[in-house]
Amino acid sequence: MEIPRRLIELRRAVEAADDRYRNNRGENATVALAVWSDATAALARGIADYAAETGLPHREVESAVRRATGRHAPADGGPGRAVDSLG
Repeated sequence: MEIPRRLIELRRAVEAADDRYRNNRGENATVALAVWSDATAALARGIADYAAETGLPHREVESAVRRATGRHAPADGGPGRAVDSLG
């Protein structure tokens, strides 16, 4: 499945925000968490829209986006974990 560039870019934005969150403390971590939250919401909307456009199952699109970026969400319960439990 060919994944639109916008979804790959959104996934990378979530990953970058997750990395920033994990490497900050205090107020900086709060800002990073807000950025992560916005990026995750945008990714969720993008995946849902693409799934609706193509008629593909949501989980299939989500998995394909993850594979296309070559990274997986953290397994230790950090903010990035939520992107794997969308819809």
